Amino acid sequence: MAERKNLEPTLPPLLPTTKAVMATLMESELVQKALKLAIEQDDQCVDEQVEITQIPSSPFGEELRGKDIVERFTRYGLKNIQVDEVGNVIAVRPGVGPEPRTKLMICAHLDTVFSKDTDFTVRKEGNRYYAPSIGDNSRGLAGMLQVLRMFNECNVQTVGDLIFVATVGEEGEGDLRGVKNIFRDQNVDIDGVLDLDWSDPHECVPTATGSLRYRVSFDGPGGHSYLGFGLPSAIHAMFRTGETLCNLEVSKDPKTTYTVGVVSGGTTVNAIAAHASMDIDMRSTDNKALQALRDKILPCFEKAAADENAHWGVTDDANKVKVTITPIGDRPAGSQTDDSPACQAARASLVALGLPLHLYGSGSGDVNVPLSMGIPCICVGAGGYNYKMHSLEEVWVREDTYQGPQVAFLTTASMIGLAGISEGLLKKRTH
Repeated sequence: MAERKNLEPTLPPLLPTTKAVMATLMESELVQKALKLAIEQDDQCVDEQVEITQIPSSPFGEELRGKDIVERFTRYGLKNIQVDEVGNVIAVRPGVGPEPRTKLMICAHLDTVFSKDTDFTVRKEGNRYYAPSIGDNSRGLAGMLQVLRMFNECNVQTVGDLIFVATVGEEGEGDLRGVKNIFRDQNVDIDGVLDLDWSDPHECVPTATGSLRYRVSFDGPGGHSYLGFGLPSAIHAMFRTGETLCNLEVSKDPKTTYTVGVVSGGTTVNAIAAHASMDIDMRSTDNKALQALRDKILPCFEKAAADENAHWGVTDDANKVKVTITPIGDRPAGSQTDDSPACQAARASLVALGLPLHLYGSGSGDVNVPLSMGIPCICVGAGGYNYKMHSLEEVWVREDTYQGPQVAFLTTASMIGLAGISEGLLKKRTH
């Protein structure tokens, strides 16, 4: 691995309370036992990662992996395991503190970006493992299971409740349907979220990049390129959006972006296109900036159709190009201050383990929804290193892989509190 800068010294100092909690945890023989267990069970964790990878999980087809996680949750001692109406696998490990107890959700997503007929067979060469989803997010699921074993096999009792969740629909057009279902009630009794997604344990994501995605369809009468000349074209109408989209000015702070990622249309070179479409992606770390961008972009499609119809003097509705705008993605943005218990816990865990912090920025995933609601959240890597994610050539490198579960365990322990050892940084939400 190339040398990367440690970002920790550039951030505001950890709070005294955070330092005290972490010092107490690291002095505990029980915590040290759990951290040692992650090293001792590293082979088991990797084997489990490989097994999970080879269970097909396509977009909107997570059932087989979900069933497997139910069996593993059961094997590792969780009770009251449920599969909700959208396919999330949910189980609670109760704390022993007085009610109302804080509740921390630990999650990893089941879905991949690959179709159901994908070959998920894992190939190993030295310390490199090759397979679609081997890192994203089979490693996250395996890391979550390892954290569960660290608590259960070492008999570590938490003050608050731990809610283990394997989510569906994190990727692409899944549009976070799993986590959206969990947080559909604004008053849901969850006080914090730790998300295990991807691999690198030196990376933390405390900020959620929001996105709005639309499929824009232009539909017209079509016709012969020569005999029908003078009829409006769906493709030409789509082209008329080009100057607006290519020259649009967007906010740099907060960072706001857009791109047309997919275009299609027409049937043959000698026909006026009856249909054309584009998929557009808009992103920002600020919801207001994201909505402002949407309000600037979407009207240009209606204008383009109107301009195409006017150019040919078409007034008959039957011969006009029309526009249909269909939402295909809505991920809210969210942020938190650095004194958030989630940020403090993750950073302190890395410091305690002597690991540098290489990334501390924004991403998009399951934390988007709870973070947009003001719930403390952090996303961390589950161990090892991952390359070529979302490709059939995805590779995961086994190197100090136990560090991921160690970071996740310490982050969890410092947020939720350990009975007889330390109080948790996480506080009960006020609704």
